[in-house]
Amino acid sequence: MSTDKFDNKYILTGADQQHLNVLKNQSLELQNVNLQLNKLNSLTDRSIEESEQILRKLGLHIPKHEIHNRDKKDDMSAFNSQKLKLRTWDEILADTEQNLNSNASFSDIFTVEEIQAVENKLGHIHAKFTEIHRLDKLDWAICGVAGVLAAIVDVFLVKMPKHSGFLGSKSSEGGPLANFIREKIQRSMSPNEIRQLEKDNWVPYDASHSGSLHESVAGLGPRTHRYQSLGHDPLLGFIFGTMDIMKSQFTTVDKFGRLIVQNIDIAGKDTVGMNIFEALSRVFGHMKSDIATSAGLPAPLMPLFQFLQFGKIHKQDYTIGEVSRIMYRQGYDFSHFLTMSVPVLIIEVIVRLCYFAKRLYEGNGLMQSIPINIPNNKKPKLQTMLFSAHLIATAVNTGKVAITKNPLSINYPQWIAFFKYSFQQFKWVVFDKEREMLDYVQKEIDDEWDQIDSLLNATWKKVSYNNLVL
Repeated sequence: MSTDKFDNKYILTGADQQHLNVLKNQSLELQNVNLQLNKLNSLTDRSIEESEQILRKLGLHIPKHEIHNRDKKDDMSAFNSQKLKLRTWDEILADTEQNLNSNASFSDIFTVEEIQAVENKLGHIHAKFTEIHRLDKLDWAICGVAGVLAAIVDVFLVKMPKHSGFLGSKSSEGGPLANFIREKIQRSMSPNEIRQLEKDNWVPYDASHSGSLHESVAGLGPRTHRYQSLGHDPLLGFIFGTMDIMKSQFTTVDKFGRLIVQNIDIAGKDTVGMNIFEALSRVFGHMKSDIATSAGLPAPLMPLFQFLQFGKIHKQDYTIGEVSRIMYRQGYDFSHFLTMSVPVLIIEVIVRLCYFAKRLYEGNGLMQSIPINIPNNKKPKLQTMLFSAHLIATAVNTGKVAITKNPLSINYPQWIAFFKYSFQQFKWVVFDKEREMLDYVQKEIDDEWDQIDSLLNATWKKVSYNNLVL
């Protein structure tokens, strides 16, 4: 690489340019000092030679040069007879600006060979950084095993629970894992326990039809009211449900995707005057009373799909919002969400445990091996492995949906995980990787500069007998 290409490759900031200018100025001063010393040495040698010739002509004996053996301390004391004076940075900078007519470039300071050595060193550091974050064969094998195993579980075990048919399709006995989890949840509480929980955790957003409401909500019925009431969402419920309790209101989405908020008469109810913590506790208690029922709770955030009033699905040209309501009625609820989460958990457990074991085996410390991102200790390789494994499982689920042509085959948690890791991977490749590489290179440079700094301090200590802090 030529010096011109090197100068064009690196753009200097104002402070960096000042440092480069100072280096050029001091380099010129050193060259001038060396030139003067060479002239002085030449004059001295010539004077000595002329003096010796005169002595020979006079027939006088020329004494041999005496070597004075003095210890280094005496030499340094003699050298130190003139006290060293260190200039301030402002003085050095002012002197530089006075002597230079233009900004310095790297080619003014370094030779082509030195610049090439710097480029080689930077290339070595970049290659070292890339190697740290590159997935080896074993890493790819871990991703493949985790992704394929999760896909197998999704295809053969994660089927919809037993249902009577969807969009004209035949009824299904459901997947073994889905049926098992649903039965476990429904048997976790007896009917009497559910009724008692419902009684103890009354909320104003639990109307199952529009008969008792001031404003009719299209589509509201016993099988869909939890899907249309945002207070029943396992995540949104802690926001909208708490707000509905404290404001004595009912927040719903009708089948046309319209948000409807209306007041509810709570005279004689125990929600009057509740604070936010009591309201949060009431929301949780009410969800607990619903989760073990046949209708269950919606999958987290899925009620928001009701706002998507577009698309033409099936012969009836259903919108996405309408299909989501039908899916919930067929059992695509929170219980099934837990079933669909099993393949996602398989990937998370296998990849993270294998990453942890492999890093420890390679000799890394506990903090460098722990399979989670912590402040100032992110794990880009782990993130790439998780993204790759979830990509495999999501691709297989896409094929499953394409073959069955059944929206009930969509693995909702798997797609959430895929979008999450896709965003993180995109952010790493486009933004974070370059910044992390610059930080890594800077740290390598700083570590070497610390060594140079120690040598400079040692040299100044010998010269001035005083520690100099740079």
